[in-house]
Amino acid sequence: MLGIVAVLQAQAGKGDALAAEMNKIAAEVRKEEGNHAYNVHQSLDDKDVVMIYEQYTDQAALEAHRENMKGLGGGLKDLLAGRPDVKLFQLAQ
Repeated sequence: MLGIVAVLQAQAGKGDALAAEMNKIAAEVRKEEGNHAYNVHQSLDDKDVVMIYEQYTDQAALEAHRENMKGLGGGLKDLLAGRPDVKLFQLAQ
């Protein structure tokens, strides 16, 4: 099982819009084969920081997700202040 934590910084004042857009994307990602979780969180300290927690069965499912995101994430460029900080994890055994 693979896990991802992605922290996204919205442009100033656009955190709510970014969280809303990510929730729309989440509804589609959850339909992907091999996806176990795609949860959107918004910081309590800074509304312009959004964190995504994701889980995938394996590398193949993650690669399929990355391909799917190319079509889903097009509306994010006007909301993001920079590139997301993405960390990949493997389930500890």
